[in-house]
Amino acid sequence: MSVLAKIERDRVSAEIASVDKLLARLTEDDIFMREDLEDRRAELVTILANMADTDEIYASAALFFGGRPVVASIGIEAQFGGDAVSKFQDLVSKLMVQEQGLGQRGPVPNKAASTMHITNVVRGSFGFLMQEVRPQTQLVKSGLPTAVASANRLIAALGAPNDDEFQEVAGEVDPRALATASEFFGLMRSNGATFRLVVGNSDRSFTGAEIAVAVERAAETSIEESEEQVQGTLEGTLPNAHAFEFRTLTGDVLNGRVDRELTSELLATWNTSILGSSAVARILVRTVKRNGVVSRQTYTLLSLAILEGPATETVPQLR
Repeated sequence: MSVLAKIERDRVSAEIASVDKLLARLTEDDIFMREDLEDRRAELVTILANMADTDEIYASAALFFGGRPVVASIGIEAQFGGDAVSKFQDLVSKLMVQEQGLGQRGPVPNKAASTMHITNVVRGSFGFLMQEVRPQTQLVKSGLPTAVASANRLIAALGAPNDDEFQEVAGEVDPRALATASEFFGLMRSNGATFRLVVGNSDRSFTGAEIAVAVERAAETSIEESEEQVQGTLEGTLPNAHAFEFRTLTGDVLNGRVDRELTSELLATWNTSILGSSAVARILVRTVKRNGVVSRQTYTLLSLAILEGPATETVPQLR
C-alpha cells in the first residue's frame, strides 16, 4: 500500500473510532443523532473496505515533523525542512548504492536513479510526502523502494529501545549510511524537533528521548570494512535469499549475504557444480564496534574462484 493510501486509511479508521465513541455516549432519547452517526459510520466502513491493500511498485515515504521548527499544521522552518529532507534523500541514495552493489567509496554513482520528489504537503503536524517519479510506461519495480525500506529500518533501529535490533541492522549497512543516519538524528536534536516516518505499512514516531538515544548510539558505534580472501569450500547458497555458507580450511563456517552483482542464476549454478570444491572466496567483512569493542561481524560474498590445485595455507594464483 502506498504511503498516501495508508495515511488515508488511518484517517478513516480514526474517524470510525471517534464515531463509535460518540455512539456509546448517546442515550435512548438521541434518536436523530444516532441515525446520523450510524449513517456516517456505515459510509466510512464502506470507504475503508474499498481501499485496496496492493503492493506499491513506486517508492514513497512521508516525514512529519513536530517540535520547535514547526508551527502546528501551518508551516515549518524552511532551512530545517530542506535540511531534513536532504539528509533523508542522501541516506536513501547511499543505501541504494549498497543494495545494488555499485561500490562503497567515492561519490554516489547514478544519483538520479535514487532521487525522490516532494509531491505533497501532509498534515497532522507538518510534513512532506516524498515519492519516486518515473515514466508511467516504466512499470517494473526499481531498486528504490528497497532502499527506502532499508532507510526506514535503519532509522527505526537507531531509536529502538532494544539494542539487539540496532546491532543486527548495523551489521548490514556500510559506514557512510550510518554516518548519514547519525547526521539526520543530530539535525533533529539540535533543532528541538520530533518526527514521524511512514513507509509502506510501517508508521513510527520518535520522541525527543528516542532521538537522544539514537544520537548516542550512532556516536558510540563505528563500522569497519575490509576485503579478505579466504580458502575453503562452498557449502551452499540460497539464490532467492542471496545468501551463502562457506567452510574455511580451519573448519569455521562463514555465512551471510551475497553481493547483488552475483546473480541468482549464478548462485544456483554453483549449488550444482562446485559444492565441496577447493575455492577462494573474496569476502567483505563488516565489523561493528561499540565504544571500540567488537559487538558484531558480518560477511558478504563478493566473488568465488575455484583453485587449480589443492588448498594451501596461502592463497594461490586464481584462474
